[in-house]
Amino acid sequence: MEWITFVGAVCGAVIALASAVTVEVQHNRAERRRSREAERVGYCLDFAVALDSAHSALREVAQGDEEAAHRFRSANRAVHEANIFAARERLLVAGTIEIVKAGELAYHRLIGVRNAIRSGVTLSSGEYHRAYHEFAEAIWQFRMVVRADLDHARLKPADLERQSWSERENCRGCLDLAGR
Repeated sequence: MEWITFVGAVCGAVIALASAVTVEVQHNRAERRRSREAERVGYCLDFAVALDSAHSALREVAQGDEEAAHRFRSANRAVHEANIFAARERLLVAGTIEIVKAGELAYHRLIGVRNAIRSGVTLSSGEYHRAYHEFAEAIWQFRMVVRADLDHARLKPADLERQSWSERENCRGCLDLAGR
């Protein structure tokens, strides 16, 4: 009978050890998942901030009175100094498919703004406004995809008292160009 007690004790110890290992493995997986999600949020925020910084710097270039050759270099420098390329690389590696697709669209729309400014357009031109509003729409779509990835509700433009994400409807420059 003593061996039954011994076997029972060994089985109990094995079950307790297996349970402890299982709990620890699950805890480690959950912790790694939270860490990856936090990193991804950081990459998304870095990318959004870099997009915004690059756009602000591009607006300054467009407002300047540089000759064409300098404007070309200044527009390139504005995008480069905003660290958009490094932020984009982190996003390409760490983002989900949906985030990467939305990020790439926003990036290419920013490059559209850069290219328009490199060509010499001003902030009051129709070319700038077309490029800008496409960029504005894309960066908002990127934000909404990130919110969805975080299981946050997507915002609608009306939630922020807007008619659309592009803001074309109330753009003073677009209204002036259209003669309204």
